[in-house]
Amino acid sequence: MKVYNPGDIADLLKLKVSTIRKYSIMLEELGYTFEKNNRNQRYYTDADIITLRKLVTFKDNGMTLGESAEAVILWHNGNESEQEGITPYQTDTHNDTKPHNDDIMELKSMIHKQNELIEGLTKRLDEQQEYIDQRLEERDKALMQSINESLETRKQIAAENNKENNKGFFHKLFKRGSKGSSS
Repeated sequence: MKVYNPGDIADLLKLKVSTIRKYSIMLEELGYTFEKNNRNQRYYTDADIITLRKLVTFKDNGMTLGESAEAVILWHNGNESEQEGITPYQTDTHNDTKPHNDDIMELKSMIHKQNELIEGLTKRLDEQQEYIDQRLEERDKALMQSINESLETRKQIAAENNKENNKGFFHKLFKRGSKGSSS
């Protein structure tokens, strides 16, 4: 048999340790018994967890804390005849679940609409990305064409400069030679 300390129960039921202590004292005053160690400290079993959870459920369903504790004691003792006055909180689930079903249907409808919206946005993003990719490809082609034209122009200019430089050298050489031979 596994046993739990008040901190474990508080974490499990999402309550404070002081609240667990308060509920335990209230149940003990109505006749419920919790196991205790030699230092008179309570420790809790799985059955105690169920009992405390039942107390929280009754309280959360509109009963006062005192009524909830009494209902738990009746439930624990198995006194079904006295418990009938309490069960509308627990057994009339048809009326209790209809609002929940309506809420669930509304949430499903909202989720469906959100999914449609997400699909539409995803489609638009895909179209935008395709447009961007296309524009980048066109830009890259134009840029490469411009670079190639610039390189071609530079080659032509360099060739002309080389021609001028080569012509000038021979021209100077022969020009000198023709001056020297006529003198």
